[in-house]
Amino acid sequence: MSWITRRLDNLGSAVTGGAGGMGLSQAPAFSHAYLQRLGGHIDEARRMLDGVRDASILPDLPEGARTDAIADLTLRLADLQATRAALTDADPWLRPLALLRHADPTIARRTLDAFTPAVPLDGASLLYTGLGVILALVVWELIKAPGALMTRRRPRPGRNY
Repeated sequence: MSWITRRLDNLGSAVTGGAGGMGLSQAPAFSHAYLQRLGGHIDEARRMLDGVRDASILPDLPEGARTDAIADLTLRLADLQATRAALTDADPWLRPLALLRHADPTIARRTLDAFTPAVPLDGASLLYTGLGVILALVVWELIKAPGALMTRRRPRPGRNY
């Protein structure tokens, strides 16, 4: 393996590892953002349920339909509250895994749409990160070069290599 191939392999390993690390480092922040959005959905479901019950929302709804709507809203509220309980009861280290199991897909999609990473991962930041990695590797190689040149094996006189 040539020097450049080894360097490219090292760079590939660093970039891949860094990308994986940056990606998974967002899991706790995403879980927190999901819980915040979920709390908003719970508040809205509770407000809707109360409004349908006291007829301040949909005042012209017939009684049978009102009963059905109240039952549906009660189930939705209970489901959202159960999801929140499952996530808040989970160990913080395992909360992202609990989120995978219990997340409402619509809420998760909307959370992702509005999610701002805890570490900047936009194009400019990634470009500068990549440039920083390359420059750091070049500097490291320059620092190592004098020692590598001094310790390089030289053939002994009279020996065939």
